[in-house]
This record gives sequence, structure tokens and C-alpha cells, in this order.
Amino acid sequence: MAYRDFHQQTRHADREDTRGAAVRLVGGTIDMRRQHGRPTGVQGRLIFDPIFVLGDLDALRTWCDPRDPRSLYVEIGFQRGRFARAFCEQNPEARYLGFEIRRKYCEDADAWLTRGGCENYRLALCDARSALPEMAEPGTLEAIFCFFPDPWWKKKHRKKRLLARSFVAFAAELLRPGGRLVLKTDVEGYADWAEAEMRAVTGVAVERLADPRADLPPTQREGRCAIHGRPTWAVVATRLAGVPITIAPDLDDDDAEGAATAAPGEEGA
Repeated sequence: MAYRDFHQQTRHADREDTRGAAVRLVGGTIDMRRQHGRPTGVQGRLIFDPIFVLGDLDALRTWCDPRDPRSLYVEIGFQRGRFARAFCEQNPEARYLGFEIRRKYCEDADAWLTRGGCENYRLALCDARSALPEMAEPGTLEAIFCFFPDPWWKKKHRKKRLLARSFVAFAAELLRPGGRLVLKTDVEGYADWAEAEMRAVTGVAVERLADPRADLPPTQREGRCAIHGRPTWAVVATRLAGVPITIAPDLDDDDAEGAATAAPGEEGA
């Protein structure tokens, strides 16, 4: 498959999506979505819609039950589930919980995982930032994976970047001591910015990994980068035991680093 420069700065992020309801975003808070959204009609074997389907939130809470001895891993933005299937196949004793805000990606990933015979996964059609605290208890996650997130090129859009220090602190609260928040990206400027944001949070140890694979199965994006000779980067924040989580004051926009100057990347695994 060809390498797509999906995040060109000339891309019109605010252009109306005419591709149909199957791929429209369904983010936002749970209460907001219930009040203003429409049921997605998502269908799949192990896909859950905790916003509109009665009982799905409780089912995902059960999946995240801390009394379950299996380690719990979360991926935010799994796209079509190529990493998810490889990870579940390699770690059958673990629990995987993936979040996506596109219905079609959920259905594609569920079909792909089903063809692989995987049983140790659950997929949630919702925004992890609003839904995950409703499902998982603090200090219970083994890892949170954020692979190739949207770099949001324009300065006015930087506030939408996922790996901001507020999100890092949010993730750190959910991780067990020794648990990891793992970022992979093919945008060096985004890796630099995200590392700085991670270091603005106490309670985590931050490292730019020499091995960008981070000792994990490669994502679909990584495979495309390798074919086309594009480098990738991995940054990890590890939760420290006994250290409270605090956030350093954010810099003004004019002072904030974050101009992504490397090859544009495509969000998701």
C-alpha cells in the first residue's frame, strides 16, 4: 500500500466531511454526545458503544475490573486494528481495550481481530479522554498506547494535540507504578514537543527510546514508513511509585515549541 502524506499542512481540517456518517467523528463528552448525538448503529462482535447502547458502559467496566489478574492495555486511535491483532496474538494472557471515534474503523478492526481468532480484546466507539475514567480505576493500567496521533500542524490547532501535559497527567493517574504511556510518531517535531510536555509532569520518568519500535509489534504506519525510508520516534513516560502527579504551568502559545517540520505522518496504527 502506498505511503500517504495524510497530514499535509495544506489539508483543510474544517472542510465538511461528505464521506457519510460511517466515518464522521463521534467524540465529545458522554453527556454531550447523549444529548446532541445520534446512535451510530455500529455492528460487530466485540464493539461497544458506551454512549448510546444500554449496558455497554457496564460491560466495559467489567472488562476493566481491577480484580481481574490479567494486565490491562489501552490503545487510543487503533484505526483498522493491525497493531491490536498482533498485540493480542502475542499477549493472549493480557486484556486489550481500544478506543476509536470512527464507526467504520471499529467495524474494520473487529472483523480483522475476529479473523485472527482473538478473544482478549474490546473496542469502544468513543473518545477515550471522556470515557476511560468511567471505565478504569486509577493505578490499574499496564500501558496506554498512542500511535501516530494527528500532529495538528496549524498553530491555532495545537491545542487539539493529544499528548499535551494535561493528557499526560490524566494518563499517569490511570497507570500502575511502572506502567507506561507510549507515543510513536513519524513527525520529529511532534516527538520533541510531546517529550517536553511529558517532562512538564512530575510523577513520570521520560525517555526517548533508541529503538523506535518500543519492543512492540509494528503498526501498519511503521511498515509503510520502513518501505519508504521514513524514520519514526518513540517517547515513553513511565509512572513512578510514590511520586505525586503535578503539572508545570503551560507556556504561552508564542513560546511553545511544536512546529512539526519532519515528514508528515498519518494518525493511527
